Amino acid sequence: MNLTTKTMIATASILLALSSASGIPAEAAAAKPQSKTKATPGKNNLELQKKEAMAIHSSPKNPGDLTVMYDGTDNTLSYNFLSINSAKYEDYLNLLSDHKAPELKQPAWLPEGYVFQSGEISPPYFHFLSQAYQDMLEKLKTEAKGKKYVAKKLNWSEAGEAAIVFAKEKDIIRISAKRVQPLITEITRVPGKGEKFEKLSLDGIQAIFSTGSNAVYSTKLTWEDTENQLEYEIATYRKSPLTKEDLVAIAESILQE
Repeated sequence: MNLTTKTMIATASILLALSSASGIPAEAAAAKPQSKTKATPGKNNLELQKKEAMAIHSSPKNPGDLTVMYDGTDNTLSYNFLSINSAKYEDYLNLLSDHKAPELKQPAWLPEGYVFQSGEISPPYFHFLSQAYQDMLEKLKTEAKGKKYVAKKLNWSEAGEAAIVFAKEKDIIRISAKRVQPLITEITRVPGKGEKFEKLSLDGIQAIFSTGSNAVYSTKLTWEDTENQLEYEIATYRKSPLTKEDLVAIAESILQE
């Protein structure tokens, strides 16, 4: 028997003695520590909370459905909804009345050849800097009762936005009127990447004509009706043949109604 063999036998004897004294099996005493990290119960619970909340939040089923989700990891809300659409102008007008939507009707003037394609009513949702958003945030935080994720379906009685789409062959004009909530802090709109702003005046009302964005509707004319707390927008595709003057003429016909 060489020295190495004697050392191994001696080590095994010490392990057996220790295991007998402590009640731990010898194979457990001799086992090496496991390096694999197991998921903590807290992490599993957080993932389950998020999964349950997303099941509610990510799948509105019917037109007009509106859900909100509270994310306690960054103290934010997100909204998800399905708009209510109509392919007939008369039905769209009925939707305006039924859902107390902004009174957006067909302009008195449109470029030649553009006809009504669809009308759309959207549920109300709030800008993150509005008081309404902050109130909803506090409400859901209280309802969460310590959870980091919670979602719920919201009932609503007054629509947040009305929109009409007019088409001529493949070209589109989208006109919308959206309710705006008073903000808790003043913000200044700035152009996005590649976007350009031009300030205009529509019968004395300040408007912004924007071009060059990567949005589907990359050319837009926007202005606010501060008295009625509405934001209007006329939007077209980047390659639309319509000019800035065309969009201004549409806007002026809306303002004169």
